[in-house]
Amino acid sequence: MQTNNTDKRAIILSGGEIAELIKSTFKDKSGEQEQPAGFDLTVSKVYSFRKTQYSLETSKTENSELVELPAPEDWFDLSEGAYVAELNEITTIPGDAIGILFPRSTLLRNGLDLRTALFDPGYSGQPKVLLVCYRPAKIKRFARVGQLVIIRSNKEFERQYAGRYQGERGLSNSLSSA
Repeated sequence: MQTNNTDKRAIILSGGEIAELIKSTFKDKSGEQEQPAGFDLTVSKVYSFRKTQYSLETSKTENSELVELPAPEDWFDLSEGAYVAELNEITTIPGDAIGILFPRSTLLRNGLDLRTALFDPGYSGQPKVLLVCYRPAKIKRFARVGQLVIIRSNKEFERQYAGRYQGERGLSNSLSSA
């Protein structure tokens, strides 16, 4: 099917097109991150939640204390529960697009899940996501955990992301409240 400039449909970027928008803090030499309609993102660090109570208020708040988990020989040994995973890739979403990160089917088939919010137009940073283990698991550092899909609109969005996570790198300047 051919498209032209008057076509009003959204366009899903290919893995190769998304690769041009990604900068990895660690280069995966496998070449397997590019997918037909997405790009696989990898886990760099994993954090556990301290056993303190989270309080949700009417304004945006983050009062969860996180602890970086060790990775002996680059393996994260995880019990059942929820964790924050810091992704390896620095991701930039164009101003005329949104990003959606899906868990890789391998995770789902093995009792793990990845939870994330929408990547707004104009966002650029090193994402943090929720990794949920419904059973104990071992995850190798830089293992592919999610597939980023970028959907391009036919025009630039009026508003671009300008929140506190713009340009985030590592946990020290994003989630940690300590």
